[in-house]
Amino acid sequence: MMTARMKRVVIIGAGGHGREVAEIFRHQQASKNDFVLHGFIDDDSSLHGKIVDGLTVLGDRSWFERSDRDQISVTCAVGGPEARKRLTEWAEGMGLSFVSAISPLAHVSAIARLGKGVMIFPFAFVSTATEVGDHAIVHASTFVGHDTSIGRYAMIAPGANVAGNVSVGEGCWVGAGSSIIQGKAIGDWSFIGAGAAVTQDVPSRVLAVGVPARQIKTISERCQNAR
Repeated sequence: MMTARMKRVVIIGAGGHGREVAEIFRHQQASKNDFVLHGFIDDDSSLHGKIVDGLTVLGDRSWFERSDRDQISVTCAVGGPEARKRLTEWAEGMGLSFVSAISPLAHVSAIARLGKGVMIFPFAFVSTATEVGDHAIVHASTFVGHDTSIGRYAMIAPGANVAGNVSVGEGCWVGAGSSIIQGKAIGDWSFIGAGAAVTQDVPSRVLAVGVPARQIKTISERCQNAR
């Protein structure tokens, strides 16, 4: 039962990633009952009013203008880092507060530093003295080693292995099943392909693929925003 003090959690994005984040919140509710999972917001008008995995798609972002924002917390559950950045900046401008989705099935060190609105999926391992920036995603079955920094809006995709003392820049996409060896740095808004093995530093705004990973092209800001 919802009490007057309980926040309503609204998920921005009703696609596949948003539905997975809803599952994390359901698991969180099983261990603590201090919020109500209220529904999705999505700009796709064809979804409005529909029930998606048991939750209503409440409308587009204008729904917040008609709501008591003091009683709402949001998570921006959009996979693409660029879209996630735009949407969270919009939500901040609306004065909305953010809530993190952290699976009870993940291991997160007690001395890890987590930003706001982060998403940590089942069977992720976030090691000691790591830092996960605002609105970053650490997906299922990933390993993030000690003293590693994950930048804002980054995506660590399923099965990725990020060793200790690694720096992953803002907005990076670290592909599924990829590996980054200890002490390396990935520049802002770069893309590491699925299954790649990063053995050298990677500069900003490049696509790196293969074993060992090599840069195959630069990523312009226009292409990055279209991804």
